[in-house]
This record gives sequence, C-alpha cells and structure tokens, in this order.
Amino acid sequence: MGGRAQYLISFVLLLLAWAALCFWAGLGFALVASLLLLAGLVPVALLAGHRFVNRWYVLTEVAALVVALVISAVTGFVVAGITFAVMLGVDTLVCSALVLAKGRGAFRTVTRNLLVILSTLGVATGASAITATLAPVASCGTATVGVGGATTPGSAEAGQCFVASAEMCAPRTLTVHDASVDELATHQYRIVTDSDGQCHFTDAVQYGPPSDPGRHAVTYTCPALTAQVGAPGEQETQLSQCTGSVGTGVAAPIIPMNAYQPLPSATPAPG
Repeated sequence: MGGRAQYLISFVLLLLAWAALCFWAGLGFALVASLLLLAGLVPVALLAGHRFVNRWYVLTEVAALVVALVISAVTGFVVAGITFAVMLGVDTLVCSALVLAKGRGAFRTVTRNLLVILSTLGVATGASAITATLAPVASCGTATVGVGGATTPGSAEAGQCFVASAEMCAPRTLTVHDASVDELATHQYRIVTDSDGQCHFTDAVQYGPPSDPGRHAVTYTCPALTAQVGAPGEQETQLSQCTGSVGTGVAAPIIPMNAYQPLPSATPAPG
C-alpha cells in the first residue's frame, strides 16, 4: 500500500473518530473544537491566501473595514463585534479558497485538511443538535393544581419526579393544569441540559378564562428553581429568575410537591 493511500486512510479514520466524538460529547465540545480549529485555520489562510489577492479584493476589504468602523461608531461594540467576526469569517473563507485554488505545498495541504475537519465537525454538530431536538424526552406525567392549591397524590408524585430530575439536570417534561376561580392555565415544563453540564427550564403556557383556556400563549426560560414554599402539607416549588414573554395575569409557575385537599366549605346547620 502506497504512502499516499495510507495517508488518506489515516485522515478518513481521523475524521470519522472526530465526528463520533463531537456527536457523543455534544454541542459544548463542538463549539470549543470549532474555535480551536478556526484559530489554526485563520492565520494559515490569511498568511497564504493574501499571496494571490488582486486589487479588487483589497479595495473590497478596505470598503468593508470602513463600513464596519461606521457600524461600530453608530451602534456600539456589541454589533461591531458581530460585524468584525463576519468580516473575519468571510475573509478566512476567501483566503482559504485562494490557497486551495492557487497554493502549493504545505500551506495548501494544511488549509484543505483544516477545512475538511471543520466541515465534518459542522455535520456532526448539526446531527447532534437535530438528534437532541427530535429525541423523545421522558415525562414525569401530569399534575393538577385546583382552586386554593388543591392537588392529588398523583400530582404530587409527578411534581416530585420533575424536581428530583431538575436537581440532577436529567431531561424531563411535566404538564401542570392550574385552575383558579377565573382562569385556567396549562404549563408545559421542560428541563434542558446546557453544554456546561448545568441546566435551565422552559415553560410553554396556555391560559385564559374558563370559557377559552387557550386564548393566550406565552413562553419563558428560567435558570433556577426556588426552595419549597408554602405551609407544611401544601408545599410547592416554583421556577425563579424567569425571562421571556411572561404574560400579565398568567398563573404563577407552580410545581406541586405535596398532595393537598382543602377542607370542605362549612355547611350551615339546619334550622
């Protein structure tokens, strides 16, 4: 077997191993790996690619730099950072294409290999993200919170399942039907694992009057759970630090932890 064939086989095996690792390790690893690869690709491409540029390329880049500076002055550093990042990305791609088209030797080989690895990483990352999105998430079931906070043993068990899963950052869902005198709400809670091993929580809510409980729909994201609140035997857990489209008048995010049945209303003595 020739040396070139061995090199190609080794490179293909490296790509397959890289893709499998990215798919298994998730988006956090993929992001870090992408940044490291780009850190290697950018200097190689810019150093070698500019050997082949013409005056139109230089004029376009100067004009883009002026535009980026104007955007920076008008909008501030956040948008400017995005603008310069886009410029650098486009510049790197253009220079990489020039290296592949006109370059020779080690620069061309290194640039090609880095671009292939980045492409493989992108495919693996996209596949991992799609799989994570489409994969079914285990459910803790359904809980019901009635007027005055009334719940059932099954509702309490579902809430306890969700809170225990949240403490371990294990992906789970929970549906809570929350009823008050003048409003019905359905919460769809979800535990979402972050790339750093932590997690956050989302809640998609539909609520409205009893005659039209699906009139409104809002969603929000919460990074934390509060400690249990409420009197003994009536305790519940709530999401906290929530951001997003929280609607005015929407029922508070309640996760029942104890079965609670309110006392029946007093019946007047017959007289």
